[in-house]
Amino acid sequence: MIEIRNLHKSFGTLEVLKGIDLTLERGKVLAIIGPSGSGKTTLLRCFNLLEVPDRGILTVGKQKLDFETGKKIRENEVVALRKQTGMVFQSFNLFPHKTAIENIMEAQVTVQKKSKSDSRQRAAELLAKVGLADKAEFYPHQLSGGQQQRIAIARAMAVDPEVLLFDEPTSALDPELVGEVLKVIKQLAADGMTMIIVTHEMKFAADVADRVILMDGGVIIEEGPPENVLENPQSARAIQFLNRLASYEI
Repeated sequence: MIEIRNLHKSFGTLEVLKGIDLTLERGKVLAIIGPSGSGKTTLLRCFNLLEVPDRGILTVGKQKLDFETGKKIRENEVVALRKQTGMVFQSFNLFPHKTAIENIMEAQVTVQKKSKSDSRQRAAELLAKVGLADKAEFYPHQLSGGQQQRIAIARAMAVDPEVLLFDEPTSALDPELVGEVLKVIKQLAADGMTMIIVTHEMKFAADVADRVILMDGGVIIEEGPPENVLENPQSARAIQFLNRLASYEI
């Protein structure tokens, strides 16, 4: 289970997260949507401590962290949490000097201390899972953006995390490459992988998510099943945001 309670985060005098509460059951998919500057990515980055909350409580699986004012989170707590959270970024962040299979092996060898042979076997399995078994020895510059993002997804899965975190995984892709990445994410959802996805793809959110939250101004303004949030929003701000998106798609 993933849970946060009263989570706050500021950058200087700018309060970005203003007391977020949410719960996500194991095996479920949460989509986070909202306008630019609403706090979506900051919230996602708090889940693996790329951004450390100022206060609040974060629970991932069996690990619970209480962010008290002035209290420093220990390094071993950070490492333990990151072992449970696989992050997929907008810009892939693959090692350019390593092949596809080496990119997937890296965390298994350095973080999990697995042998290279075991890591390579697991990496090969994951390459097949994302449809790239034939690209194992290719370097990132030899792959399309969609292929690189699928490698990044396989890399995040390699440490067997409790939850996968996606920060707008298709935003850096050409439109014709988006489908191949979304197909992989949909298959992970069907397999029961717990996922939190920041996305601007409303149709994708509707298709894959069990729950959607709509953020604005550092708070959650709508929350519920996709059909409720996306098709029958209750707040004036949510209606305005979704209508504006709909007008762009026409």
